Amino acid sequence: MSVMFWRSRFYGVLLATTTASFISPFTTSSITVALPVLAEEFNVGLAGVNWVVNVYLIALASTILMFGGVGDWIGRRRIFVSGITMFAVTSSIMVMVHDYLSLLVFRLLQGLAASMISSTAVAILSELLPMEKRGVGIGLNTMAVYLGLTLGPLIGGYFTNYFGWRSLFILKTSIALLSLSLTITLPKTSRGMGMKPNFKVSALIVSSIIMTIYGTSNINSPYGIIIASLGFITFTSTLLMESRNPKFIHPMILKRKPLSANIAALLNYSATYALTILLSSYLQKLRGLNPSETGLILTTQSIVQATLSPAAGLLADKHNPSIIASMGMLTITFGILSLTPINPTTPINHITYTLIILGIGFAFFSSPNTTAIMNMSPKEAYGSSSALLATMRFLGQALSTSITTSIMNIQGDLMPTIKTSLTIYVILSIIGAIISLTTGMEIRRTLTKQ
Repeated sequence: MSVMFWRSRFYGVLLATTTASFISPFTTSSITVALPVLAEEFNVGLAGVNWVVNVYLIALASTILMFGGVGDWIGRRRIFVSGITMFAVTSSIMVMVHDYLSLLVFRLLQGLAASMISSTAVAILSELLPMEKRGVGIGLNTMAVYLGLTLGPLIGGYFTNYFGWRSLFILKTSIALLSLSLTITLPKTSRGMGMKPNFKVSALIVSSIIMTIYGTSNINSPYGIIIASLGFITFTSTLLMESRNPKFIHPMILKRKPLSANIAALLNYSATYALTILLSSYLQKLRGLNPSETGLILTTQSIVQATLSPAAGLLADKHNPSIIASMGMLTITFGILSLTPINPTTPINHITYTLIILGIGFAFFSSPNTTAIMNMSPKEAYGSSSALLATMRFLGQALSTSITTSIMNIQGDLMPTIKTSLTIYVILSIIGAIISLTTGMEIRRTLTKQ
């Protein structure tokens, strides 16, 4: 009876959290294929239409740490359910949007809803599963994330091509409602374990991330450089103050090793996220493919990610997860390097093979890096820890998009933008691989001494 109970609880927790975790990546990856179509319908340029992605990521990156702390304080399940509900409501409203400003406003609100979900999903998983099952659970959760990334371009391209981009949000509303019904079975989680959030510190973090992302997207102008610099200085200064006198973030997750793993995640996503946006525009604008064909090609990377993530999670349970993550990061670096010779006549097969390499790298970086961070975190800080990681992830995604937007504003043409962006992404991925490998070696030496 006890074994049956734990099996039921294990699969119940996985089903509820992984379905919710599927929503955000599916939303971001499916809309990237529709960006050229949105640009034409709303009469905006390719640089301007990137804000459909970026405003969503700004809301995610700037508030996810706050919602993680609030979840630790008042209860993670409450924030989790509220996020899914808000996501369903905003998705249904977006079906009726007919002007670009309204589209951006509701994408911002949708990002806030996704922030509530993403800040609590892994924390709930980590709390309700025993440590010996945590790596597998996180691996399966990561697989759901990558499944969202996988199906996003494929389904997004098909629906956009045959039913219009609004059909995507009808589908997202349905998925959110399904996730909400599954969440009813979720066991109660702890409340009051974390410290009461300091909303002054929270406001500093939110404003600093917004300034960093917005400034980076306008780095081609002096005020963009100033705003980005002020945002970066404010963000790092706030984290430094929190590590010395914690009022918002648990001090254990700001120790050097977990913080290094988080920085590696930031660099990883900064170096890779906009690759999908660049390749989507490249395949449709320069190679003449339709959204459905583009989505099919871009799906290659995420299929590999989804397939290999459980195996990567299992390895992370048996070996040093930081070492596995660093190997994944090195593979990603190689994948980006193989894209740098791209030109208007590059064989599609070459792009497909590169996406396979990137998929392998992502699978062996993401879930092991997450497992390493959660293993270094105390139970009462699971929400804050997963939220800080998610902040780094979405901040990295937003910065990646902002880098491309700035370069596009400077150079104008798509091909030079792709070339320059790839050069920057290679540099960022190399730095991330070095940080990840250094962290793994330090953890290994610590375990050897013990």
